[in-house]
Amino acid sequence: MSEIRLNINGKEVIGYKGQTVLDIARANDIEIPTLCHDERTKTYGACGLCVVEVEGVPKLLRACATEASNGMVVLTHTEKVKASRKIALELLLSDHVGDCKAPCMLACPGNTDCQGYVGLIANGEYKEALKLIKEQLPLPASIGRVCPHPCEDACRRQLVEEPISIANLKSFVADIDLNDKESYMPDMKPKTGKKVGVIGGGPGGLTAAYYLAADGHDVTIYEAMPKLGGMLRYGIPQYRLPKEILDKEIQLIEQMGVKMLTNIKVGKDITLDHIRENNDAVFVSIGAWKSTKMNCPGEELEGSIGGIDFLAKVVTNEPVLLGERVAVVGGGNTAMDACRTAVRLGANEVYNIYRRTKEEMPAEEIEIKEAEEEGVVFKFLVSPIEIIGENGRVKAIRLQKMELGEPDSSGRRRPVPIEGEEEILEVDTVIGAIGQYVDPTGLEGIELTKRGTIAADENSYLTNLPGVFAGGDATNQGPSIAIAAIGEAKRAAGVISSYLEGEVVSYRKPYYVERKDLTSEDFKDREKQYRSPMPHLSPVERRDNFNEVNLGFDEEAAKRDAMRCLECGCHDIFECKLIHYANEYDVEPERLSGEVHKRQEEDTHPFIMRNPDKCILCGLCVRVCEEVMGVTALGLVNRGFDTIVKPALDLPLNKTGCISCGQCISVCPTGALGERLGIDKSVPVDAKVTHTVCSQCSVGCNINLNTKGDMLTRAVPTRESKVDDGLLCVKGRFGFDIAQKGARLTKPMVKKDGKLEEVSWEEAFLYTAKKAQSVAMLHGNDSLAVSVSDRYTNEEVYLASKFGKEVLKTNNITSFNRVSHGIKDILGYDASPNTFDELLGTETILLVGSDIMKHHTIVGLKIKKATENGAKLLVVNPFDSQADEWSYRKYSPENNVKFLKEIAKALIDKGFAPSESKAIGFEELKADLEGITPSEVAVEIAELYGKSKKAMIVFEQNTLSSAGAKILANIAVISGHIGSPRNGIIQLKLNNNSQGLVDMGIDKDSNEVAKAIENGAIKGLLVFGEDIPQVDLKKLDFLMVQDTHLTETAKMADVVIPAVSFAESEGTFTSSERRIQRINKAIIPMSGYENWKVIVELARVLGTNLDYTSAKDIFAELTTVRKNYFKANICDNSTTFWPVNGSNVLYTEGFNFEDKKARLQVVSDGELFVEKANTNNLRNQFIEFLKEKELI
Repeated sequence: MSEIRLNINGKEVIGYKGQTVLDIARANDIEIPTLCHDERTKTYGACGLCVVEVEGVPKLLRACATEASNGMVVLTHTEKVKASRKIALELLLSDHVGDCKAPCMLACPGNTDCQGYVGLIANGEYKEALKLIKEQLPLPASIGRVCPHPCEDACRRQLVEEPISIANLKSFVADIDLNDKESYMPDMKPKTGKKVGVIGGGPGGLTAAYYLAADGHDVTIYEAMPKLGGMLRYGIPQYRLPKEILDKEIQLIEQMGVKMLTNIKVGKDITLDHIRENNDAVFVSIGAWKSTKMNCPGEELEGSIGGIDFLAKVVTNEPVLLGERVAVVGGGNTAMDACRTAVRLGANEVYNIYRRTKEEMPAEEIEIKEAEEEGVVFKFLVSPIEIIGENGRVKAIRLQKMELGEPDSSGRRRPVPIEGEEEILEVDTVIGAIGQYVDPTGLEGIELTKRGTIAADENSYLTNLPGVFAGGDATNQGPSIAIAAIGEAKRAAGVISSYLEGEVVSYRKPYYVERKDLTSEDFKDREKQYRSPMPHLSPVERRDNFNEVNLGFDEEAAKRDAMRCLECGCHDIFECKLIHYANEYDVEPERLSGEVHKRQEEDTHPFIMRNPDKCILCGLCVRVCEEVMGVTALGLVNRGFDTIVKPALDLPLNKTGCISCGQCISVCPTGALGERLGIDKSVPVDAKVTHTVCSQCSVGCNINLNTKGDMLTRAVPTRESKVDDGLLCVKGRFGFDIAQKGARLTKPMVKKDGKLEEVSWEEAFLYTAKKAQSVAMLHGNDSLAVSVSDRYTNEEVYLASKFGKEVLKTNNITSFNRVSHGIKDILGYDASPNTFDELLGTETILLVGSDIMKHHTIVGLKIKKATENGAKLLVVNPFDSQADEWSYRKYSPENNVKFLKEIAKALIDKGFAPSESKAIGFEELKADLEGITPSEVAVEIAELYGKSKKAMIVFEQNTLSSAGAKILANIAVISGHIGSPRNGIIQLKLNNNSQGLVDMGIDKDSNEVAKAIENGAIKGLLVFGEDIPQVDLKKLDFLMVQDTHLTETAKMADVVIPAVSFAESEGTFTSSERRIQRINKAIIPMSGYENWKVIVELARVLGTNLDYTSAKDIFAELTTVRKNYFKANICDNSTTFWPVNGSNVLYTEGFNFEDKKARLQVVSDGELFVEKANTNNLRNQFIEFLKEKELI
């Protein structure tokens, strides 16, 4: 290809003729946004985002569809380009219906991800739920107890019956963490050397300190009161928030290195200037500590006190002379706190005075109810007009009776005095709890608002003083709820960190798509499940003490309530390109608002969810399905505004030709297509990503496992993968978590009195050791056998073999999945001589006995691509398959190897023969075939295959007889299509490490072992990961089974030891193309032991020390023992083929025999196509699931 030179955004770049502007930009790390482009599909240009300006061209061009030319000057981010992209996004969003974030989160002033942590609780991931909460809120145990939870007011579950108990669930997980020996501490960034002073140690100040310290700054809190906590300590009673809980949460912040100075009042003990001089930035969060006056005569009398002052005196144990009768004025939570505190202090009569009705009270309903239960008398539609005194002390309160008029600015009906209607109530104390205000004394120099609050920018939180920021109750609009102060402080901390780095980056509220049209009618099909009741002290138990009223959820109640979540927020929020670009380009879709579609429908597909209301008609799903996967399960239906993506013939997706590969999900730029997560409660989370290798078949596809805590959520293809081109099949995409399904074994079991019972690990190891030793002593070492699964890693297989040979001293080491004969007898290796990608460059492909798209989809796609490149595909199968659609010829012979013999004979008749230096046994083979007359079909295959310059054979070892495999090897040698690139054989093995099993030397014929068990020669069998119901095990004296589940074989065992899955393991797999790849542990082992550690422990109790500390130690050893792995070094995501440091193609210098000659063999007649049992119970479970769901 000829080079061309472009200039993009002032940068000189090199491209090639035929490339688009987008191709060249991406190759040079220049981002051009797009929502509809995938290099694996044809250009579509639907989204309009990739427009660019090209010098000399008056109109904008689409970079994805514009072929680059030499000398082109391109600008990708001009005002004209940005304006075009913005309107393109707004048009897409104008008919995009859904909730990016759940309404509960959007209603939370602290931006806590309510749906996220509720969902994690439902899944039992309490630590992860706590971490998620603490991303926004450092005081969850305290806030969960006292927050008036606007999140619950917004919760859509109330359209069914009642909102989720979001606040109670918050305190539930927070309490678990506080009681843990190792409470959660956030990751701390490296020290910056910057210092921040925080004035005020309430919820806002503590929050700012937490996040600033986590950012690496040195933080000092200056607090005027004796202890930190602010209103959480001095304004919330003990029975609602035990101060021991608050102290624990403050202590965690202190452990982060935050310096806390108490009894330091700014303006009295220290000046603001001094704090500024000694810090690089200052955050002011002093709260609102003054009780609002009622502005009625007599307020100065003894016995008249503000609500905040009253509650603070109680907390600090200052004497408060209440008398027997108390009136509390106000209808908020502070008023309820004052009423209920007065009850606990012994007042005989406590009245609540409120100028509206009960329905208008801003206090929480539960606070009002519990106050009533405790004997508080509510007097509604009255307002104080005078506090009457006697001898300088309160004696009574005169009340004006009211009625409700028109609604005021708050939406509540305005109280209007009733002329001449009054009431006098005799009381000893009046507590005014109608509001709070700020006392800015000591902060002279900071500009105030007309309300007397600190004036702070609402996005940067900067005051008029350089480097001084402010937030919380003391600023702008004044007092609010604690979570609002916390939210401001968290956002301010981010701005302060940017300021300390040299630039103020103001907070910008993100744009999210929201739904506001849903009613109870939309949820009428939901089963009513009321929220879990909160256990609490009875009124009698609580009214004379300050013990915490709410006793907290137990685990069952918490999970039950969390499971009620309707999952409103989009599952794709963390990957959605649409919302990412929408925020980047400051969209305002409201200006283009108009008709919107509402076409969401239920789909019965077990893995894939569709939501047409979120579709932007990029067409990627349709195109990748047809062009890449060779399926037409989805299509664009109708025209214009009513165009919709639908399954073929309007069928349910799982009733079409869909192969459930999930590729449509991978390319979807929005939440229109998504996975049905296999966890208990589907929850969108920002997951941890672990790169690893699929464990479902022998292709070795790369996957990114998404996890949250110990929870596997998704398996996503790796776009950069050299194995699979970023594609997966149904097994890799959706079978990754099959080991997590069902009744997973986590504890060892020993059979006692005919029943398996759970025992300790040590007991299980000792029992196994004693039994194995007993069998060996009575019958000899070879009366023991070991079988190991080909789903195990190379390290585990190697160690199991070493355990058998060196510890048990037996040579009976096998796998019941091992195929003992085949191409190895002809060529020397039981392995594919060639690699998968060679298929893309060969001329002819002979596919024999393989439903390739069902069993090894990714290799099938390579074959499909090869045919698109011009290769001829010859299919020899007794059944119809998807590969038939791309084939040049399809043949369906009888089930006898005679057909392959005919092809071999036809080749010989055409003059094909190996030289004597290449093979031995040709004359014997030729003589054996002498009596065969090739059919026309066999002759045609021989003609096409034999005369090709490059040709490859592909077959599945598990579905082709050993005799058939031998004849195919004979054919390759006779034709000369072996031993060079793009000439040879791909032998597809059954399981993820079937090749590694062979490479680790597991070569004992399993049929011989089975016969020895049947005839009593083998008395003891240790099975690692195999389910072998086809083998008669009744005559064994001892059977140990290690597996993930209680399989049929495990049920027969004397000892059952838990195994772990690939997601819980470290090590390597070797694929059918001899590619060695590292797998990485995504979650901790459910049982506590990795498989290799179990073997080490078994060896230990048998008296042998296998001195390994990791799977890497074992791999290092096996690379010195197994010749083809010599000096293999698999680091991180790297791969290598064996023989290491040799050619990727086998037999380039002769075959794997001493004389380098192939061993052509005479093969007896017999079956060609077979179906061998798979001992991998995990693979079998998933296949059964697919059959049950009619997906295969």
